[in-house]
Amino acid sequence: MPKPTGINVPIGPAIVEYGEGVDKSVFDITKGGIVFTATTVKQDTTVDQYGDTPVKSIMKGMTAQVVVPFALHDLKLLSTVMPGSELVTANDKQKLNVHSAAGHDLLAGAKKLVVKPTDPDSTEDDWITLPLAGAIADPEYTYDSDNERVTNITFPAFPDMSKKGLLYVMGEDFDDLEDPGV
Repeated sequence: MPKPTGINVPIGPAIVEYGEGVDKSVFDITKGGIVFTATTVKQDTTVDQYGDTPVKSIMKGMTAQVVVPFALHDLKLLSTVMPGSELVTANDKQKLNVHSAAGHDLLAGAKKLVVKPTDPDSTEDDWITLPLAGAIADPEYTYDSDNERVTNITFPAFPDMSKKGLLYVMGEDFDDLEDPGV
């Protein structure tokens, strides 16, 4: 009997890997869905003779980001994505001191980020990679019996100038292979 055909529309949760090697942090417990967003910014050109109708558009740039609603209260993991924070450990106890510091350079601490769907049928083609992603963590803790306490982690993408301004990759980012497109 032939296998039924249809439209393959992927759904389901994912995990996020931030950093590489021993510096890799994995965000694998979420509440509300991981969201990747890419936006193109353009400038429309108009002339008096056509009113508000654009006669031309110029692409001004692009932005991309991943938002992870992290549902675990893991101070060590949260310290990796909270700028200006300091994890203090003593006698099997820990605390996370978060300092208010304007002027923190998110690009200076940017790392590679990979979104990997957990569907067993997903492949590397389903991955999304931000080669350079900063991190901002915004806890929103509601203390009641109906809500989970979630830390929304936003990972803004920065262009990787060593790769012609590469902002994001859809599919496997095979850094170890020669990529003629970059």
